[in-house]
Amino acid sequence: MKVALVFPLVACAAGALLRNSAESQSLALQAQSQSLDHKIQKYADSPTRDFLKTLRLCAPCKKYERFGEDNDGGYAMCADGLDKGLVAAYSYGINGFDGWGNAIASRLHIPLEEFDCTNAKQPVMCKTCVRHFHNQCILSNNGDAEATADAIRGSTEGEGDAAKEGATSSHVTKDSFKTLTQMLEESGNANAKERSLLLKIDVESAEWTIFAEEPLANLKKFRQIVVEYHWIHEQQKHELYDKAVKKIEAAGFSVTHMHGNNYGGEMQEFGEYSIPNVIEVTYIQSPKKCSSHIPYHLDTDMPNSKDTTWGWRGQEMPDAVLPEKL
Repeated sequence: MKVALVFPLVACAAGALLRNSAESQSLALQAQSQSLDHKIQKYADSPTRDFLKTLRLCAPCKKYERFGEDNDGGYAMCADGLDKGLVAAYSYGINGFDGWGNAIASRLHIPLEEFDCTNAKQPVMCKTCVRHFHNQCILSNNGDAEATADAIRGSTEGEGDAAKEGATSSHVTKDSFKTLTQMLEESGNANAKERSLLLKIDVESAEWTIFAEEPLANLKKFRQIVVEYHWIHEQQKHELYDKAVKKIEAAGFSVTHMHGNNYGGEMQEFGEYSIPNVIEVTYIQSPKKCSSHIPYHLDTDMPNSKDTTWGWRGQEMPDAVLPEKL
């Protein structure tokens, strides 16, 4: 009888282990679900969600075209009707090269206004292009030029080779900065018609304050805006970011393309949403209704960095996962 009882006892023990394992797995899944739900609720009604929602792909384009260098420095734009009615292009953040500006000026035959106060080196430009280089940086509409100059001015120590290449950060003063309004006036486009200008801006995170404070009348002068947005991970600034993208939206723009810059590090996670830390965004005129069939990746897209030891290991970044646009 003792031998006969062994099998029922073993079966009971095995059953208990299975039940305990199943209960443990159930509790673990429940904890994960609660954790995810907590994260989702955290961003359900916040500047982060509002900010991310405005970045959702919305405006359709029939023909995308890349303007600028391969890899870093090139941007996808919508070529639909781009060769009609434009009078000038504005390019901010040059640092000695501007393939985008060269491509725009040569392809569309419009004057190019280039701006960079931290590098006086003028980029190579096509012989027939009309280009005006300004050793100046853009200032937000309510910005303090002197404080901004102090913030970016570096020491002359160690400038060496950078100085030979035109870097002038140590010489930046309050006079190096002007607002977009002042720049439009000085370049003769203060009275430019709406949707008659192009804008490309890559100014190392100053873009948020610039857009947040810029008068709508100035933004409406542009037909397309290409911007590199920096440091999405700085969640404490998402209220400012939200104000910036809402201002662009109010000027009649929606996103037609987003490209993650693999220099910027890992994807940023906000509950159920995710987005690259640094993104290149192309804005065109808002449609009456957002399209749900806009491709995230284009054939013209390229990783900003091909270095397999840096950033996203030389690969394109994953698609952003953003809130639905309500």
